[in-house]
Amino acid sequence: MISSVQTPSQKNNSRPFWYEIHRCPNCLALNARLSERLARLPEHSALSKNHYIGGRYENIYIALADLPEMRVVIDAAITRAAEILACEADRLRMGWWLNAMRPGDLTHAHTHDDNDELLSGAYYIDIPKNSGSLVLMDGEKSIEIETCMGMFVFFPPYVLHKVTRNLSDYSRLSIGFNVGLSATGK
Repeated sequence: MISSVQTPSQKNNSRPFWYEIHRCPNCLALNARLSERLARLPEHSALSKNHYIGGRYENIYIALADLPEMRVVIDAAITRAAEILACEADRLRMGWWLNAMRPGDLTHAHTHDDNDELLSGAYYIDIPKNSGSLVLMDGEKSIEIETCMGMFVFFPPYVLHKVTRNLSDYSRLSIGFNVGLSATGK
């Protein structure tokens, strides 16, 4: 069962500023399998990498065939996105990427509203203590979310967000994603 929390709406350049948190309480075994599979993936298995900032690629794209455990995460994200967007799940598609933050890494402030995204989010696989928080920003206001393993966070793609520096001695693994209408779902 996935539980959720939604913040009250605020204004962000006349657009609503909100987020939802969902927890997957039975995902510890799934996350262990994802972490293990990611540790064994050869470097060349990435389909592509982009956003080379601060000595690392912030987005690493991996084929679903190389990480089949992701199907559970994708299905759960699409199901919840359909509920948030009040549409049928089969009308939606999801693009996703790995964000692996080594000790000392951070993810710079950015948005995801470049294309036709309707919803953005993250799923947290391995989040050591002090490995960084998700920060959602609305002008001078910000909300810092202490993430944990098995957590989904959904938010509008136009919300400026970043991840604070990983101050732990371990890598932090999360999946970023965007949800939009499928080609057949329009």
